Amino acid sequence: MARLTSIILFSVMLSACAAPSPSAQSPGGGQPQVSTPAAPKIMVAAISEDPKNLWDGINGGGGSGAREIGHLVNQYLAILKVDGTPEPRLLAELPSVDKGTWNINADGTMEVTYKLRSGVTWHDGTPFSADDVVFSWRVGKDAAIPNGNQSAVRLIKDVVAVDPQTAVMSWSATYPFADRLEHRELYPLPAHILGDAYANAKEAFTSQPYFNDEYIGLGPFKLAKWDHGSSIDLVANDAYFLGRPKLDRMRIMFITDPNTVLANLRAGGLNIFFPPGGPRYEGYQPLKDEWASNKRGQILNESVRWTMAEIQKSALAQPADLTDARVRQALLMAINRPELAQTVYGADGQAADSWLHPRLAYYAQIKDTIAQYPYDARRAQAQLAEVGWTPGPDGVLQKGGQRFQIDLTYTSDAATANIVRDNWKAIGVDTSLSELTPFQLRDAQARASYTGGDITSNPLGGLSAVRRFASEQTPTAANRYAGTNRGSFSNPDWDSIGERMRFAVVDDERIQLEGQLLRVFSANLPGLPLYFELQSVPVTGITGVQPIVGVAHTGNIMHTPDAHLWDVGP
Repeated sequence: MARLTSIILFSVMLSACAAPSPSAQSPGGGQPQVSTPAAPKIMVAAISEDPKNLWDGINGGGGSGAREIGHLVNQYLAILKVDGTPEPRLLAELPSVDKGTWNINADGTMEVTYKLRSGVTWHDGTPFSADDVVFSWRVGKDAAIPNGNQSAVRLIKDVVAVDPQTAVMSWSATYPFADRLEHRELYPLPAHILGDAYANAKEAFTSQPYFNDEYIGLGPFKLAKWDHGSSIDLVANDAYFLGRPKLDRMRIMFITDPNTVLANLRAGGLNIFFPPGGPRYEGYQPLKDEWASNKRGQILNESVRWTMAEIQKSALAQPADLTDARVRQALLMAINRPELAQTVYGADGQAADSWLHPRLAYYAQIKDTIAQYPYDARRAQAQLAEVGWTPGPDGVLQKGGQRFQIDLTYTSDAATANIVRDNWKAIGVDTSLSELTPFQLRDAQARASYTGGDITSNPLGGLSAVRRFASEQTPTAANRYAGTNRGSFSNPDWDSIGERMRFAVVDDERIQLEGQLLRVFSANLPGLPLYFELQSVPVTGITGVQPIVGVAHTGNIMHTPDAHLWDVGP
């Protein structure tokens, strides 16, 4: 409860900053009037870890809501609203074919003109300009910078600052989302602060204090203090280009214990917890019932990701037959996914066959391309026997004297890991469980070095799946283990279809390509789909937070792009 006490004390301390002060004597000669300045509007949020830095691309992924902070302290050319539609931010308007600012050539190359919004300044008062766009592109695409978000910037051949408010990008290929570059495509960096460091000490570029303690961004809030291991304090940016935030101050607590999160929410010392991490769906249910009766808050339930067991397919795989798609298919058939989904989410649980959620508008068009692997333990055993794995004296499968032993890693989802282990044990697979620590989650090499399976999740949507399992996203020493394809899936059809899908401008063409991609996925199973994740977001004492209902082309929609409109409230 020490952390709970610190949060409450923080709120009391900040409220005390607004102490009454006497005014001049009243005009009528009576007693001096006392004016009471309005108390500062303070919001306390929490995530499940202390992030390394505030640039998502070099942060190595991880299981916390740290990405939300990026939209509080920085802004992007465009943002995605909660329904997935784009909105210009640093741009005055989105580039448009009709307006002549987005030109697609016959050979697939493009020239896109980006008109910047006027009056935008960095937190230190320096105007944001097209020179910053050019600098951000150079750094973002540089192979020497361990940026895991290079898929879009590598397609840009050149960027020219025509004038302070205009940048023109020459693209080497068609990119259907060039009009809405957001946080995982082009991360704005201040040339006036980082230019010399990039030119003179590139090898140490991402380790400098700018990316944490000395951060200067474009967002509605400014970094005031980073108490490493405890919290980040933010203050309102009076010069924010969309207007000063309604909240005056914000504290982001780092709370690893789910029970502490719940206690803080009940006590009123915490207004919101940004997932993932923290309490799971079932942990929020008692609080949801309490708030339903006392009207003190609400639990927003969102389905934005799918959970899978990503199987290792590199030379690290143990046993080596994990590289055989037939073995992965058998492992999937051995898991009672409907029961697993209901165990995790009750009546709200929904088993997944892929990343394609039934609520997506185009689901009916391509759902039949997904191969089905219904729960069938006997069929799973028979298929493993075809590969040479048969029960030994103790019931554990063996082949050539080797036992079928697999290590299954997970983060905070012990319930899912235990159920998968038990299902696999029932067919003769000896499974050990290893929980990843927060340190391991931030160690890119460690994340990519598992030998068996990893219980993990990925955003919904085909474009996010393309990126997740692309060969170019395989973590290696050469790319400083920055890729997302930690299971080392490699398939030329996947890469080819994925490339065409990423460049398809017409929606119907992209949908049909996603159907082809689903066929490759179903046959090869780079990840074993388990269920659609329900993400719970508790909100109390603030207004303006909206649930996510769309799918992003880059994989992640944030809650915080409109945080400047949030306010204190019931």
